[in-house]
Amino acid sequence: MFTIPVPLGDRTYNVIIGDVSVETTADCLAKVLGRATGVALLVDEQLGRSNPRVTELQAALAARLPRLERLDLAAGEACKSFAQLEATCDWLASQGFDRGAAIVAIGGGATSDHAGFAASIYLRGIQFALVPTTLLAMVDASVGGKTAVDLKAGKNLVGAFHQPRLVVADLNFLTTLPARELAAGMAEVVKAGLIADAALFASLESQSTPAHEWPRERLADAIAAAVKVKVAVVAEDERESGRRAILNFGHTLGHAMESGSNYGLLHGEAVSLGMLAALRLGELRGKSPPELRVRTEKVLNTLALPTDVAKHLTPSVLKHVEVDKKRRSNDIRFVFVPFVGDAIVDDVPLTMLHEQAATMF
Repeated sequence: MFTIPVPLGDRTYNVIIGDVSVETTADCLAKVLGRATGVALLVDEQLGRSNPRVTELQAALAARLPRLERLDLAAGEACKSFAQLEATCDWLASQGFDRGAAIVAIGGGATSDHAGFAASIYLRGIQFALVPTTLLAMVDASVGGKTAVDLKAGKNLVGAFHQPRLVVADLNFLTTLPARELAAGMAEVVKAGLIADAALFASLESQSTPAHEWPRERLADAIAAAVKVKVAVVAEDERESGRRAILNFGHTLGHAMESGSNYGLLHGEAVSLGMLAALRLGELRGKSPPELRVRTEKVLNTLALPTDVAKHLTPSVLKHVEVDKKRRSNDIRFVFVPFVGDAIVDDVPLTMLHEQAATMF
């Protein structure tokens, strides 16, 4: 089991990763939330129906925490809308939760984003904790305090920074995760290696099978390494005023392709494509060597992630970039990787992006 602290002064919290029993998870959550006046348990509805571990954890939490009430959220990205957020806040109010209450979320990245944002705005902010149940949520959405919902114009365009009190990544939830979703989560692991951990990327290059065939120990090591990368960056720049921007590697075009697919692409699949697009754009701008894209594509193929960028990078998709939150006037911020383990941020004129995108692949 790994316990990784996120050092943010008096808001420091731990990320626990491993085969964590239901009882241990409940004990850890009760330790940080035991003084809450009530606890709202927000659960991905599909997970709640299909995984008995959710019911077991609910019972264990009810035995340890004051007045536990459960609300099931729409599964996946469907919960990340203002309508869904309003419904959650109305429900919190109807249950009489006050400023001393807490939210505990069980689910993937969308559930984490929704619950964290609700916690950040309900009564101007209440505490919350997360039990991420997908690989993507474990290595990305649950760590760092970014919360958001989507607009019709694009993904994650409205949100807030609000740090959790605790994250418990119980790897037992991954045993029922579809292979496609497990693969999607690995995109963020690849990203972490490329931008800040050469040893992690080398370990990924040495693999010959997709992650759903890995032994549990190897997967746990990869998750912990990726989380450590994110924690180090967040501790240095919590609100993305500088270095934290490197965590957006692959996301500028990735989010556009995800939105453009009407979320038919999973987030990690879009990031996979976005990283290759960013590496190719980096080649054209003299900021990334061609061989790095070749190496990355090989890793992504081994991990069963999509690499067919040309199919997804269409003119209509590029329109989504223009409303991306990383836009600055007529420029869009990109992250480039000059070599494995390092990343730089640079602004690209939108006109140049449109011109180069047509011949990138």
